[in-house]
Amino acid sequence: MTELFLETDYDELRRLAKKLHILVPEAFWEFEVRDKRNHLTFHSKQRSHSWVRNAYNLMVCQAAVVPGDSAVGLAIVDTGGSTRSDATTQPASGLSSGGTSNASIYVNLGSGLYAAAGIDTFGIVVGTGNNPESFDSYVLGAKIASGNLAGQLSYSLTDAPVVSTIGTAKIVSWVRYFNNNSGSEIIVNEAGVYTKGTYDNSSATYLMCRDLLAGGVSVPNTGQLKVTYTLQLTYPA
Repeated sequence: MTELFLETDYDELRRLAKKLHILVPEAFWEFEVRDKRNHLTFHSKQRSHSWVRNAYNLMVCQAAVVPGDSAVGLAIVDTGGSTRSDATTQPASGLSSGGTSNASIYVNLGSGLYAAAGIDTFGIVVGTGNNPESFDSYVLGAKIASGNLAGQLSYSLTDAPVVSTIGTAKIVSWVRYFNNNSGSEIIVNEAGVYTKGTYDNSSATYLMCRDLLAGGVSVPNTGQLKVTYTLQLTYPA
């Protein structure tokens, strides 16, 4: 019943946003687990309410054309816990080509959320940590490493983002698969998105969102987990 009321609220929010000519951002995560016979053993899609301060600081810096300066509370905290602050440049989700003569930001394979196979330092990531969600999170509680050893999941190449339009909504979906070749069941309690971006003319990896999965999700040995993160922006016209 709570979810039903929540969706009714979002319907009203979109209606008001169209009337007021403002943009409504929404986010969702989806989990699918299949066993070695490709039978679906678990499926859940929920709203993501866990975008962290880093994500909002990034959006403010880009939209308002201001630097990511800690003096005004707009710094980014990377996954190592270091505060990335600069009074002259903006943070970006994607890697800069470098130099003052070329201001391009790349979001191809190897930057942004677009991680290659076996890379667990950015892109969609999963973990076993179950500490509470926090707006100031900068890292998963206990990220699962990529591999085929005990306690590991093999991270696939991140699928290229799929962009679609439904009515006045623009929808972007990122998908990543995780294969369990560890020899035993693995319980996934958290999921998140790390972006490999640019800060102060150098690369930085930082958390954009972290979602806690109530009760955890079991990925059986020889099974596969599929995680999808979707961003939906409803335009006012």
